Amino acid sequence: MSTLNQAIDRQAAEWAVKRDLGKLSADEQAAFELWLAADIRHLGAYGRAEAVLGRLERVHSGSVDQLRTRQPSESPTWARRRVILTGAVAASLAAAGFVGVAFWRNNREQVFTTGIGQVREVPLADGSLVVLNTNSRMSVKFTQDKREVHLLQGEALFDVAKNKTRPFVVLVGDMRVRAVGTRFTVSMLPRRPIEVLVKEGVVELKRSGPVEGTPVRVNANTQALAPSDAPIVAAGVAQSKLDRDLAWQFGRIALDNETLRDAVDEFARYSDIHIVIDPAVANRTVTGLFVANDPIGFAKAAAGVLKLDVQVNEREVRLSGKVDGVP
Repeated sequence: MSTLNQAIDRQAAEWAVKRDLGKLSADEQAAFELWLAADIRHLGAYGRAEAVLGRLERVHSGSVDQLRTRQPSESPTWARRRVILTGAVAASLAAAGFVGVAFWRNNREQVFTTGIGQVREVPLADGSLVVLNTNSRMSVKFTQDKREVHLLQGEALFDVAKNKTRPFVVLVGDMRVRAVGTRFTVSMLPRRPIEVLVKEGVVELKRSGPVEGTPVRVNANTQALAPSDAPIVAAGVAQSKLDRDLAWQFGRIALDNETLRDAVDEFARYSDIHIVIDPAVANRTVTGLFVANDPIGFAKAAAGVLKLDVQVNEREVRLSGKVDGVP
């Protein structure tokens, strides 16, 4: 790991601890927002730090119920977590898959949902963590010999606790995504193929049904697309794209030279306020980090950069070429 990456990871860990303890002043919150927006690598580093922080709490809390109810002042692990995250962050991140206490509960099937614009963390009884993106729905059913999640709609990030005797399987459409201990996203969105993006570890994709097909193994830093009428295709992706694609877990949309048309489609997932664009400017491109559920803020920022006219009312925002004819 380079010195720069170590510095980024250390700063991310410090922010994660401060925010988890609720000790950010207004000035510190503003500084955190600026730091997060300054470099797409900061998003990825902060996400890893949050994952380690959550995993440490789950390891030491003794149960999911305690995790939900315990106050910072009551927990003996806060000081330990601060030392691990800020004093040995590289080692902690490398060991993020470790779980020191195994939990098992013979629970009935549970269903979790998010509304439009909502992102929700769901800690599971085995120590795994799921982050549900906007307008998503999943069911979870654990037994003594298997861990099964059914993604019914939307998108989710899975940070899977290692347990070789109880594989972790995500069912999505006609696909089975099997993992042991890894970090990956699965999405099932309208008019798009099923997508699996592997951040860490290895997952196995396999079609279910009468014709199962050959399993496809997908390694870290790889995106797999599974159209309903075509074979599964997997290809490597750059770290910067991984970080952009995972920005939603922090309530952000990261755009890199995206057309206005594609950007508007993405913002439509997070808000009931629609952005309507003039077809003449739909192929203009934008780059930046934006608040996911703030389409008005995005539209105004895009209008300022691209010299467009913006009109706002209660239910929609309109972007068009300037009245004076400037594109």
